[in-house]
Amino acid sequence: MVHQFEMKRLWEDALEMNVTFELKAKWCEVTVNEYVTVAEIEALVSALQAFNARNGKLVRTWTLDSPLVHVSLTFELANTRGTVRVTAMVDQMKGDGGDMKAVFSFETTMGQIDDLQRQLSNFLARETNLVESLRSD
Repeated sequence: MVHQFEMKRLWEDALEMNVTFELKAKWCEVTVNEYVTVAEIEALVSALQAFNARNGKLVRTWTLDSPLVHVSLTFELANTRGTVRVTAMVDQMKGDGGDMKAVFSFETTMGQIDDLQRQLSNFLARETNLVESLRSD
């Protein structure tokens, strides 16, 4: 079973946390290691809550925009049966010869969006340091 979204807390202080997260599609995988704030992860949880509250009828986008990394996740219904398309755009500008841009999408279900929201809330409550969600069915 493949988890299309994984996030692991590596370190944190009072202002921010260092996380690594992986986004996986059938033919593409991107790993981002970045410092984020609680507010940035709360914004993702809010986007997922809003998406779920409207049963996916309104497209929602979450953006992480740090000086060296830009990540955008867009959630939208792919069909009327509850399939959700997640479009990921990642732009890393580390300046070390390893700059990267990737745009890809994968599909999951509304139930998996609920699971991601729940796991991220547990992550923020420090009940876990690892989020593994958005299974491909």
